[in-house]
Amino acid sequence: MTEKKDTFLEVIQKKNLVKINAGYRSFRLDIKRGLKEEGDKCFGVTDFDKGTITLERDMDPETARETLLHELTHIALELCGLGGEETTDIVKEHTNEEITTRVSRSLLLLMNLNKDIFEVLLNECI
Repeated sequence: MTEKKDTFLEVIQKKNLVKINAGYRSFRLDIKRGLKEEGDKCFGVTDFDKGTITLERDMDPETARETLLHELTHIALELCGLGGEETTDIVKEHTNEEITTRVSRSLLLLMNLNKDIFEVLLNECI
């Protein structure tokens, strides 16, 4: 008989990884059912004003990992000056190399500040 392996979100919850350190502030990681943004069903939401990342509980493990990384990328882009919903010309003003450097450094910052959650994120991808 095969032992049931915890899903990605179950591992996150069992390890109590509910805090994401972004350097300038912490974000609380919430997992709930029936997540909606502006009335539409969604898998994840980052709220910069409230300091929260909320993930939909009812996702398959691959979608959950991708969604968490997607939400962390929103924070990384905010950290390197590429955040916000409004359309700007900021990306046109920078080369691909400059944007890549900014995003990769921001992701490294998040990884260094949140080793436990990235360990789960990376190990669950294998």
